[in-house]
Amino acid sequence: MNRFVILAAPRSGSNMLCSMLDSHPDILCHHELFNPGGIFYALPLRDSPFQLARNMQERDQQPLQFLSKAWQQHAGKSCIGFKMTYQQNLTVFNSVLANPEIKKIILRRKNTVKSYVSKLIAEKSGIWEDYGEASHDKSLQVEVDLQLLRQDIAANQDYYAHIDQRLEQTQQQCLHLEYEQLADDACQREILAYLNCEDLPLHARSRKQNPNNLEQRVKNYRQILEQCEDEEILAQLTDQQV
Repeated sequence: MNRFVILAAPRSGSNMLCSMLDSHPDILCHHELFNPGGIFYALPLRDSPFQLARNMQERDQQPLQFLSKAWQQHAGKSCIGFKMTYQQNLTVFNSVLANPEIKKIILRRKNTVKSYVSKLIAEKSGIWEDYGEASHDKSLQVEVDLQLLRQDIAANQDYYAHIDQRLEQTQQQCLHLEYEQLADDACQREILAYLNCEDLPLHARSRKQNPNNLEQRVKNYRQILEQCEDEEILAQLTDQQV
C-alpha cells in the first residue's frame, strides 16, 4: 500500500490535483480530511455511507486514530492519500511529515498574488470547490490590502520553508509540483511514477473558479499598481490569468 499526503497553501490547485489523482483506478485521494470546517472525503465517497468518524469532534479528539482508519479504509485501491493546507491539524501534520513511509507531494502556485485573490473571492462567495455545479458571479470583485497580501505571501513561504527544512533534516524525498504544470502530460507521468502507479491519463473534475483576469477581479487594481514597489508582486499583478 502506497500512502501519500499533498501539502499545499490555500488556493494553489490542490482540489484539481486531488480530483485528478482520484480519477486513476488505483488511487483513492481524499481532499481535506482535517479541515476545521468539515471532513472532505474523496469525491466519489461523499454521497455514500463512507465515514471515518461520526463528526468533527470525534476526529479532533483522536486525530491519529482517525488517520489510521483513513489509511486502512482504502476501498481496495493500492494507493491512498489526502491533502492538508496551511495551519490544519498540527498533530497530524507533524506525524505525516516525520514518517518517511508516507510520500510527500508539495504543491505550489507560482503566482502568489493570484492565490491570495482567489482566497478573497472564495471567502466572499462562500464557494471553495467547484465541480461544475456551483453558480459563479463573474462580476464579483474584491479589494486587496497590500500589507495583508504581503503577510499572506510571507506566511505561505514560511509554511513551505518549514516543510522543506523538516524533510531535508530527515533526508526524505518528496515531489515538488507547480499548479501551472498539472495539466501537462509530463507532469502527470512524473506524479504517477512517484506514486508507483500505472501511467494512465488523469482527468480533473474541478473547474477553474476565477477565469477573469486580475484587473477585472481586483476592485482597487490600479491603486495597487501605483502603490506597490515590490517588483515581484508587480510582475504577478500584471500576469493576466487569475
